[in-house]
Formats: sequence, structure tokens, C-alpha cells
Amino acid sequence: MGRSRISPSNPSLLLLLLLLLAGLSCAQYEPWPYLPGYLEPAPQVFQPPQRAPNVPKIQLRLAGQKRKHNEGRVEVFYSGEWGTVCDDDFSIHAAHVVCRELGYVEAVSWLPSSKYGKGEGKIWLDNVHCTGKESSLAACGSNGWGVSDCKHTEDVGVVCSEKRIPGFKFDNSLINQIENMNIQVEDIRIRAILATYRKRVPVTEGYVEVKDEGTWKQICDRHWTMKNSRVVCGMFGFPSERKYNTNVYK
Repeated sequence: MGRSRISPSNPSLLLLLLLLLAGLSCAQYEPWPYLPGYLEPAPQVFQPPQRAPNVPKIQLRLAGQKRKHNEGRVEVFYSGEWGTVCDDDFSIHAAHVVCRELGYVEAVSWLPSSKYGKGEGKIWLDNVHCTGKESSLAACGSNGWGVSDCKHTEDVGVVCSEKRIPGFKFDNSLINQIENMNIQVEDIRIRAILATYRKRVPVTEGYVEVKDEGTWKQICDRHWTMKNSRVVCGMFGFPSERKYNTNVYK
């Protein structure tokens, strides 16, 4: 049998074949449109789990040096103060709870003995027992808030999966209030000075300014320490502070 072929004498058939091939080529790179009467799937919206009335509201962050954004020393904001968690009885189940509370899908591992450096202040939790299903680290069993015989050499750290929970949003309402002062995070800002930081959202480096009677004012750097920077960064949801070129701001 002879092979069938498209001859130049049938240009309409050749044109139809070319149009079909072009359509298939586009289909590899463009999404197929939804047919009339079929709705596009709604984007995923993260629904935070309900917190039991007897579980205190806390804020978590990952801190420490020489780390990626998804790992670090576990720090807890409770009763107006940041503190750490002791590694006694800590487990991968507790690490899962921490990572999910920070917006990561799960934990990869956890590290004892202050692998990310020693924290400061209180050790809020010791002998933490979690099943892995808790909505917050505050819902896990422990010795009680601030009841610990640990030192900061036992501060625990976690490594979270880099995959984020779709639609997750941080709730910073707890640390947006400065204790004993009528100031909220809306009245404090970081104003970018360097051109490279002006286009970034959110702003991560610049002058710290506070609003006083409707006017933005800068803060003097006399007696300012990295601890102060850590507080400001924590208010804006950043896990820690970092060093910067002080000569730029003189």
C-alpha cells in the first residue's frame, strides 16, 4: 500500500492541519479555559484552628544565628515577654506544632542543647508534651509557664519544612501592643533610606520612627542595643535582628 500524503494541490487540508498543530502547541503552555457553566475553583483560604478558652494566646518565632528562615531557636512571647523552650522531653510532635503555628506544613527535625545559640530572658516552657495535633504550643502539656530547672544551654530549636501552609497569615495582634503604653504597631514604622530597600515590601532596614501627635519622629541611637532592634523586628513579624552598616545612618 502506498503512503498517504498531503499534496500541495490540496491547500485547504494543509491549512487545517497547520491550525490543529498550532492549537495543540499552545495547549501545552496555556491553561484550558473553563467551559460556560463551570466555575473556576476558589483559591484556598487558611482557616486558623479554634483556640480553646483555657489556652493562653502566644506568639512564636525562630531566632538564632547562622540559620535559614525556616529553622532556629524556638522563642515564645507570653505575658509581655519573649522567652525560650527547654529541650527536656521535647519531641518531633512538639516540633510539628511549632512549625504549623508559624505557617509551615510540618517539621523536619528538632535540635537540643542550644544549637542555634543561647537565648535570653525566661525559659517559658519545660518538659513539653505534645501529641502533634494541638493548634498551639500553649495547648501542649508542660510544667507550667516559667516553671523550669533548665539553663539556656538547653534551649530547643526546630527545622521546619520550607513548604508553607496555603493562605497562612500571621496574627501579630498579641505583640502589637507595647505594655503600659498607648502605642500600637501602626504608630511605629521602619523608613527605608537606601534606594535598594525603598522598593522592598516589607521594609527590612531603615530608620525606626514613632508617631507623636501626628508627626513622625526618629529615635536617638544613644544606648540603643541589638536587644532593642530585636524587639522592633519582632513587632513587625521578623524572627530576629541582624547587623547593618552604621555609617550609612550617620
